[in-house]
Amino acid sequence: MPATILLVEDNPLARRNMMLFFKIHGYDVFEAQRGEEALKLIRDVDNFDVVITDLRMPGMVDGLEVLRVQNQVSPRTKTILVTAYGSNQIKFQAAALGARYLDKPVQLDDLLVHVRQLTSP
Repeated sequence: MPATILLVEDNPLARRNMMLFFKIHGYDVFEAQRGEEALKLIRDVDNFDVVITDLRMPGMVDGLEVLRVQNQVSPRTKTILVTAYGSNQIKFQAAALGARYLDKPVQLDDLLVHVRQLTSP
């Protein structure tokens, strides 16, 4: 059974490219454009192996809140926070939530390495 990824990204082109990339590599991918959509999927689906979320998105829910809720609903799910607006404070917050932190732009091959590390037995 392939690993399942929830991809949370507000940029439609970036989200589509990542979705297609991970599908080509054998992953099941759910996608959300906004944090609010991600929270609904987390609460309704709750079977993700990895959540990859952007930090800044339109709406009231940012990537850190997505990580907080994911940890409450399913603490064993692995998480990756990706942002172009990073700071040491954001890195520490992500680490405190058990997430890997990556600065944008992220090469898809590098992101794949992280996902494989997180999903390998």
